[in-house]
Amino acid sequence: MNRFIIMVLMFAALVGLGGCTIGNWNICGPQTPQAYCDKKAYNELVNPTPPRDRWVKEDAGPDALALDWQACGGERDGGIGLNRVSVSGKEAADLSREKFYSVQRCMMGKSYKYAGTCEGDIPSRYPACQARSR
Repeated sequence: MNRFIIMVLMFAALVGLGGCTIGNWNICGPQTPQAYCDKKAYNELVNPTPPRDRWVKEDAGPDALALDWQACGGERDGGIGLNRVSVSGKEAADLSREKFYSVQRCMMGKSYKYAGTCEGDIPSRYPACQARSR
């Protein structure tokens, strides 16, 4: 009887631990072997598109986009960074969001259209996404 209980417990442990994997074969992260990931999702995770590259304007090439992005407060590399290193936590998150929204409003003021996704709770709040839905 004891042997049977031990076997059942070992089987349950193997099944339980066997189901514990990093990633679920659909969502992948740096820990998940690349062979098991959706290649497009993995590439976007490892090499994300800079926010600058999600904006388009018919008569603007990459150089004009880069200049306009920087004029709106964006970084040279296409990102959006905070100049203040001393802030942390909620204050940093609030400042970062405000800068991001300010850059978006500026780009819309220069007649750029946001080509990024507006799906999800956070992107749907972007000024560019709210302007798109009007």
